[in-house]
Amino acid sequence: MPKLHNQKLIRLFFWWLVLLPSIPFVLVSLGLFIYTYWPRDFSSISHITMAEGTEYITLSAHGVNDSPSSWSDELQALMATAPSPQLGDIVQQHHSINWQDYSSNVFLCSVVGKNLGFEIGKRLATQSSLKAIHVIGHSCGAFVTLGLCEGAKSVNPSLIVQTTYLDPVAVYSGIFWQYGIEHFGSCADFSDNYIDTRDTVPGSNQALPNAYTFDVTQLQTAKDAQYPAHAWPPRYYLNAYKVQTVPVFYKAVPAVIKPFTKGGLVLLK
Repeated sequence: MPKLHNQKLIRLFFWWLVLLPSIPFVLVSLGLFIYTYWPRDFSSISHITMAEGTEYITLSAHGVNDSPSSWSDELQALMATAPSPQLGDIVQQHHSINWQDYSSNVFLCSVVGKNLGFEIGKRLATQSSLKAIHVIGHSCGAFVTLGLCEGAKSVNPSLIVQTTYLDPVAVYSGIFWQYGIEHFGSCADFSDNYIDTRDTVPGSNQALPNAYTFDVTQLQTAKDAQYPAHAWPPRYYLNAYKVQTVPVFYKAVPAVIKPFTKGGLVLLK
């Protein structure tokens, strides 16, 4: 009997010392999981009215704790007024995605961003006149970019899609640290990536296996010193687009695209 009594005490001690304290953690984790993956209505963001006959559309998505006004609005306005030369004679549209309602939470933005992008992509792909999409994403907006490509291709695989990543965040759902590194660029017909190696955000300072990566760290000058490492690639891309030194895949001359090596890293000085 004493031995049986001791075993009961040990089990009770184990319950109070190990199992009971873990219950709040399990409940909080379960609640966070449900909150993150709970279905959401994105119609106010994903319903983009397209002009009749639109052949080409560019979109851009800001990052975590950011807004379209920091760079995305400016980029889309620039693309509308000064398109790449090979796009001058086609009907095109430009859209800056405002998803601030979902981008303020670092754990939420990857999952919700990808789902939002997927829905936008599916909607765009139903436009019969559309031939190509160019989507640009910064930070957690990279998941909007990936999702948009996957959504569009799921409806119309023949659509030509270029995805551009600006210092992308790779962590998905707070636990899958390599997700972005493994998936960014995998969906697109052409994908370019711009990084600042001083940045410590996971995935934002290394080459992507499925993209053409450009290290723009050394191109930041005193004129742009106000931009921290994570914000420099979007500013670089804006500056480079103004002088037409970034690749635009749709209708590009093959010689322009050929020199790039997928998975490689080009150091720009």
